[in-house]
Amino acid sequence: MNPINFYRLSVIILIIGLFAACSDEEPLASEEEHFEAIGTLIYNESGDQVVSILRGITDDTLKVNAGVLSGEYSLKFYNEDEEIVDPPADEHITLGYELGNTGIVNWHQNEGGFTFQLEGLQRGNTTLELFILHEGHNDYRSGVIPVEVK
Repeated sequence: MNPINFYRLSVIILIIGLFAACSDEEPLASEEEHFEAIGTLIYNESGDQVVSILRGITDDTLKVNAGVLSGEYSLKFYNEDEEIVDPPADEHITLGYELGNTGIVNWHQNEGGFTFQLEGLQRGNTTLELFILHEGHNDYRSGVIPVEVK
């Protein structure tokens, strides 16, 4: 590379570095902002555990009655040491979900909370997967939880 092109390239890299360093936004979020979980526990409104999924594996099925709205389900999580912990309290961390078949069950959730209800629409089986979302991206995926509507 000739000296003039090397000089130009060096100046461009320096300018890009200065703009990146002066940015108001952090390019990488710190570890404290992310909720680390390896599993999920779902409790019914009586406080009984109805589902446990750890590292994406469960033998449990979430059971819902057809034609009615379930009671409120609440969540806790397994941390990296397999200890049970409460959901994160950070307003930037929210609960997301994905239903395998929305014709069998419907999801109801209070905005920003870690509780939800399911409405059985018709008898059958489907799946539910839960996510912990941090500013629009997944910090955690529960794995697939079987759902049976009776």
